Amino acid sequence: MPSFRAQLQDRELSLAWSLWTELGVSGWERHHASVAIDLEPLIIFTALLGDADPRLRDEALDWCTRFGQLVSASRLRNLLAHASPESQSMFGPFAATANAHTRLRWPHATKARAYRPTGKSRLPDLRRPALVQLRLRALLGVSARAEVVRLFLADPTMTASAADLTPEAGYVKRSVADALDSLRLAGVLEAVSVRNQVRYRLHSDAFVTSLGGLPVAFPRWQSVFRLLAELVRYGDAVEGIVSPVAAAEAASTARRILDDVRALRLDEPPQALGECLPPEFERWALQLADRFATGQAWTT
Repeated sequence: MPSFRAQLQDRELSLAWSLWTELGVSGWERHHASVAIDLEPLIIFTALLGDADPRLRDEALDWCTRFGQLVSASRLRNLLAHASPESQSMFGPFAATANAHTRLRWPHATKARAYRPTGKSRLPDLRRPALVQLRLRALLGVSARAEVVRLFLADPTMTASAADLTPEAGYVKRSVADALDSLRLAGVLEAVSVRNQVRYRLHSDAFVTSLGGLPVAFPRWQSVFRLLAELVRYGDAVEGIVSPVAAAEAASTARRILDDVRALRLDEPPQALGECLPPEFERWALQLADRFATGQAWTT
């Protein structure tokens, strides 16, 4: 039977393939047609997968070299600033390779790989529900404005401040605040005072309706990919070790991922705050990764 690490990697690759195929990469799996994709976290996650699937890496690079104008270098920089050292390190060659074949200036670039673009990627109809982020960028530019609108579309009833939106928007707080004010002036948002704080909400349903074809879910992909990276780290740590050590690793990992599990409103890992038996934890982790890979985490 394959190890936990191998089974987890299969599910991660399936997830990445499905998301990239939805974006127009030459692939076969599409399980996320009705789920909003978040491009920059996906790029960072794909780089982290490294050589696990060279074809995935090369086809993702092909998409990036053809449609890199739709990617926010500023957002990549801001997200990487809060990423793990491993994510930053693995992103270096990926960014350098993309830069070497384009006029892109992605951050954290190190040494480019030997690479030839495949030319197979195509940009799908941006009216696909999963591509709402790209549709907003085509409309509003690759900017904080597009990300702010995306976050309000994810929860049209919310009121939020610049500080609330900054982590998921992936831009610095000043840029998010400027975007909120611009969207207020345009009549997309309205400002409301809540306990001496300026917060914002969608002004009406008219703008939402005008976009059409919205996804059924807007996953917090930063949390999803961070959670999966921690599970990979656990898998690497317990490969071939004895049960007491594995139990300690399981309990430690469960504690580290708890905030992201709660942010995603998922069932918590078994005994997350106490002893955590590896078989139970690994069963929970694989079931969760499978739900991510198939899209069932958001569509059922």
